[in-house]
Amino acid sequence: MAWDSVVALVKRIRVPITASTTQAQIEAMAAAPFAKSGKFGLAWVYFAVVLLLVATAVRWYHTWGDKTRIAMYRKGPGWQQSTSPVNATEEYELPSATTERSTAHLFPQPYTSSSSSLTATGAKTGQSSVSTIAPLNNTIAFLRWIFYRPIPVLRIWRFCIVFPSLGTIAIVLASFLFCLLFCFVPQPLYFESISWGSPPLAIRAGMIATSLVPWVFLLGLKANFITYLTGIDHERLNVLHRWAAYVCLFMALVHTLPFYITPIWNDGAEVNYQKFVGQNIYVYGTGLAALVPLAFLCLHSLPVLREKLYELFVFMHLPASLIFLALLFWHSKNYLASWGYLWATLACWLVSSIIRLFYLNWTNPFRISFLIGEESAVTLLPENAVKVTVPTRMRWRPGQYVYLRMPGISLLGNHPFTIASLCSDDFPSEYGEKYRDLTLVFRPFGGFTRQVLKKALKHGPYRTYTAFLEGPYGGMQRELAAFDDVIFFAGGSGITAIAGQLLYLIKRMRDGKAVTRRVRVIWALKSPETMEWFKEELRICRDYAPLNSVHCHFYITGGRETNDPLQEQHQRDLIQEKINNILSGIDKRSSAFIRQEAAGDQEREKELRRENEDGLAPLPQAYMAPRYGPQQQQQQQQQQEQDTTPRFASLSTLRRDGWRTDYTRPDIPRILTEYSQSFGRRTCVYICGPPAMRVAATKTVASLQRLVMTNPAVDEIFLHAENYNI
Repeated sequence: MAWDSVVALVKRIRVPITASTTQAQIEAMAAAPFAKSGKFGLAWVYFAVVLLLVATAVRWYHTWGDKTRIAMYRKGPGWQQSTSPVNATEEYELPSATTERSTAHLFPQPYTSSSSSLTATGAKTGQSSVSTIAPLNNTIAFLRWIFYRPIPVLRIWRFCIVFPSLGTIAIVLASFLFCLLFCFVPQPLYFESISWGSPPLAIRAGMIATSLVPWVFLLGLKANFITYLTGIDHERLNVLHRWAAYVCLFMALVHTLPFYITPIWNDGAEVNYQKFVGQNIYVYGTGLAALVPLAFLCLHSLPVLREKLYELFVFMHLPASLIFLALLFWHSKNYLASWGYLWATLACWLVSSIIRLFYLNWTNPFRISFLIGEESAVTLLPENAVKVTVPTRMRWRPGQYVYLRMPGISLLGNHPFTIASLCSDDFPSEYGEKYRDLTLVFRPFGGFTRQVLKKALKHGPYRTYTAFLEGPYGGMQRELAAFDDVIFFAGGSGITAIAGQLLYLIKRMRDGKAVTRRVRVIWALKSPETMEWFKEELRICRDYAPLNSVHCHFYITGGRETNDPLQEQHQRDLIQEKINNILSGIDKRSSAFIRQEAAGDQEREKELRRENEDGLAPLPQAYMAPRYGPQQQQQQQQQQEQDTTPRFASLSTLRRDGWRTDYTRPDIPRILTEYSQSFGRRTCVYICGPPAMRVAATKTVASLQRLVMTNPAVDEIFLHAENYNI
């Protein structure tokens, strides 16, 4: 009896041609044959694979070019290894605030003088013709000129609508139009009668929605092959994950509505469905059962709800996703090989879950923390910042992040944080040679981070907590060492994402493994006390980077406004005194450094020592940004624009190239425009800061792509923006 019902249902979906079939029915079914409707699902798969291959090709093109440039630089005449040891090794001992260990192994003695290093770097500018393809560079620059531009934030009353990047919008829009056209362009959309068969529009939309499911799951998984192929970490793919789910929901609605426009209870078609699904179940019950969890997943992932109910979102999202997948199995019944997409989805999720076991420090059988987690310490830093130090056997690259869970503070809290420390085999933890100190620095705002601060205040610095780590994930896929110029922009706590990258780049430069000739750091912070977070990292930049290669520009944006000029000047003097105390002695290089750089030349050694003594002077007086009214600000801005001496021209005249402090907000467009006059062949702009800083940087870098398209001496201006909330 059940088999007869299944046969009757199949006939209702795929109506056979009989003697009573009219010519109109034959023509309609020939125009939209049910047996061939599976091609619409395959069409989306082909479309997605093409996008994946293009992204993969671009990634590997850049990887090949970066490695080629570094290899050519190392084999050039300017590259050489140090062969003579330095006697006063102890003069290189320098503790790091992040690792709390010596930097002697991490930053060995310099291999060559700064002048020869810069000359060698400059000699390598001609290698671009070998390691890259000029027409492709121009094409990539043109696309960046378009897609680097941010979309303005839309403000409606108290709500702010933040759009994804223009590149993401282009991909989503192309995907949506592809699905829309494949559904509505083929004819017919409906049959004259429901007894002729299911509406062709509904079948097409249903197959496309089903074929979208594996890609929606893949884009949301932390460990997935899309990340491995393209180098795009899952946090960035998560934006596409959400939008692909919205497209899937739209196609599911397009699949559902035609059945209500031409319902099966017309023309006597309902009897076949009722025999199959039973008298007590709604005739479209299986379809609605799958549609409800999909709608829930899309609605509760909206930013306004996800941010306010993040813990509930994390707790509910995966179970709801698996319920949706199970109900979709029930609904589709393997028509048109629909189960193939669902089995692929399930396989991807299972494989990802198995791989993630090796990303979890408490489930990886190759780590001592198997099933028990790691010990961690919580330290309070100035400006109410928090540092969590976890000795672990995990390995990571600069700029990567981990998910941190501390059950003693929050049982279910699991949040991402950028790793601020550097991982090196020559830099072991006090726990043992196989351990490294993984450090997370963040400012508490609410939720989990606020609970960490409260616990630290309550129990003091000597309390240890069990920490469970997942990761590392993300990180920049390009090689910073392959760029001639690197510019770091940090806003407040955004320095945590930059500190590790900066130290690693300096190490590569000193080892002769970096093309980079100049590094600039622009850090906007509210108070100088924030510098204490990475005081020793700043000291390393001065002491261990090749001479005149690192430029640091600090912008103090805080301070109370006052109408009393004397009080304001006194306040700035106090801030300047704090800065000088923090950075006091930071410019002094060790005697061993000077002797090694002088290479036995006594005159050169005397010159370097005189320069070093000059460097011991206090920092130059900060630029005093006066406070004006709106009209005076406009006049001042016009006067600065007409001034032939740019504000940042004085950078090149400062001792040791530009360690400077200003009391104002950084003018990012003007900074980048000034710097662009001396760009090498390849430049990387690395930014981690608030939205306003990212918007200003992306706009400027987008406009600077014209240099690549018009100047044959410039091959690439690359932008990497980190998520400020991680």
